[in-house]
Amino acid sequence: MDVGISTRCFGTAPLTLDLLERLRRAEFTQIELHAWLPGFNYANRSVARDTARWFRENELPAPSLHLPFEKNILGNDKFERQAALDELKRCLELSDILQLRFVVLHLGEPSQDFNPAAFEYAYAALATVQSFSGCRVLLETLSNEIATFQRIEEFKAAAQLADVGICYDTGHGEMDGTCDAIHLNDNNGDDHDSHLWPFDGARNWPALVERLTMSSFNGPLILEAGDDKLNKASDSRSRLKDLMGEAANSIEEFRLKYKLPVSRAEDER
Repeated sequence: MDVGISTRCFGTAPLTLDLLERLRRAEFTQIELHAWLPGFNYANRSVARDTARWFRENELPAPSLHLPFEKNILGNDKFERQAALDELKRCLELSDILQLRFVVLHLGEPSQDFNPAAFEYAYAALATVQSFSGCRVLLETLSNEIATFQRIEEFKAAAQLADVGICYDTGHGEMDGTCDAIHLNDNNGDDHDSHLWPFDGARNWPALVERLTMSSFNGPLILEAGDDKLNKASDSRSRLKDLMGEAANSIEEFRLKYKLPVSRAEDER
């Protein structure tokens, strides 16, 4: 299972071809472009063209794209929502010159309460993204009442839009459902979205690997940390692959080694 990386690791430093080369030299082939200004300046056509050309010349797989979220597409103010949609479309102009594997979209802000109108606003945003770019959209799980696994599944059932999935973020709670991709990062077990490298915080990684193994998850895994210590990125990738190899070899021995309980449903079989 390949482990990719997000350009979020470079923070607000302007994303240059030299920085992309650092990821390639670290043997990361699956890359997610994080549209976080002033980092990846997607509005600059020269930057966008250079980025697209770099992926083609290096014959790398199509990248994924994390859409901007500084403006809230589910805000109460209609002018705020329109400004957010305009920013999404500005970013998605990249799809004209670079094939994208999928795009990741935030529904709301941290701690935002659920309101039935949120589904209406979310539908408008999804329809705009898909009609403008034709991209598959993954909705990221967030620490709010809107972008939980359950709410996203409710929205998907109500909206009946094709090519909509879920991106689970390990820093935004537990894996309470099925997903299509995973953002890998750690924190100290609190509500602070620290975006540490895996194994630098308090998360129980063997427990997550067990869950992935038992669910037969085979989507992309994307490291999404907040600093550019790529030696830590490589170490995280190696340790995760080792854990997944152990779990795939024998889930019973894996559970014993890492002191993981057997689920009640399995115990009753």
